[in-house]
Amino acid sequence: MELFYDVALNELKHWLEEHGEPSYRAAQIFEWAYQNDVRSFEDMTNLPKPLRDALAQDFSIGPYEPIAIAEDPDTHKILIAMPDGGEVECVAMGMEGYKSACLSTQVGCAVGCDFCASGIGGCDRSLTAGEILLQLISLRATQGHIRNVVFMGMGEAFHNYEAVCESIDRMTDKRAMDLSPGHITVSTCGVVPAIHRYAHEGPRTELAVSLGSADQATRDRLMPGMARWDLADLMAACYEFSQVRKGQPVTFAYVMMAGVNDQYYDVDRVVRLLKAQPHHLNLIPYNEVPGRHYMAPNEETVSTFYRRCRDEGLNVSIRRSKGREIEAACGQLRRREKL
Repeated sequence: MELFYDVALNELKHWLEEHGEPSYRAAQIFEWAYQNDVRSFEDMTNLPKPLRDALAQDFSIGPYEPIAIAEDPDTHKILIAMPDGGEVECVAMGMEGYKSACLSTQVGCAVGCDFCASGIGGCDRSLTAGEILLQLISLRATQGHIRNVVFMGMGEAFHNYEAVCESIDRMTDKRAMDLSPGHITVSTCGVVPAIHRYAHEGPRTELAVSLGSADQATRDRLMPGMARWDLADLMAACYEFSQVRKGQPVTFAYVMMAGVNDQYYDVDRVVRLLKAQPHHLNLIPYNEVPGRHYMAPNEETVSTFYRRCRDEGLNVSIRRSKGREIEAACGQLRRREKL
């Protein structure tokens, strides 16, 4: 049985025609599925009963019940078993006046970042566009309206380029979820060819790049899956993105780890790397992962790093990790359930 969220509007119209139904029903069904978050086709009360039965026979729909939940006052994280196999995490985070969802794009991750729990065990497979959308549907079922979406969960988004773009098309379609592209951020570890491609043909979303370090050798050690592209190539791709998108800055996520990338000379390296690049630098104190030897820096170190970047003219902020007490970093809930 096919997951309904994997069906594009034109494909649904074709399915309706094959079943002797008018094509205008497609918009009605999309509204029920994406705007009203129905749990079954039977809830689509303005559709004829035979049509509801036919839909239920061919498609599955509705939020999935999580197999594990972790939450605190600001964070609601769930682990979901995907229809085609594998388990992924997604998170709803309470921000100032709105909620943001963090979605996964793969079951696991092939980048193999040394500090991350997502890549432990490698990557089993990429998710379909429908499985990405299913995470958002399942979060909204209990958390209500979600304004922002970030692709910063399990997996490398640009290793699943087509499905990510298709899911964003559905999120931003007025007949479906009607989210603003400006409220969606796609995060990558730095897949250079995909950044070039996304700049020219991708949805008009925000782009974030996980930097790791502004030192080539350190970055290669921390993020071995990205070692094929050096920092100069990465910066060139990000600069092209900003030029094509008429000055839109790239957000550089800099996960700070004690004694690894948080020293005075690391500030100098970051400044040299980003000074001429349209950017926003997001400093993120490390959310510690059991079994990994990295530690979060102390508050004084983070504050000093921030001030020095700011004084050097960088557009910089500190993002405080949410869900630290519930192990809400990528891959931690999934790993805990497997142990």
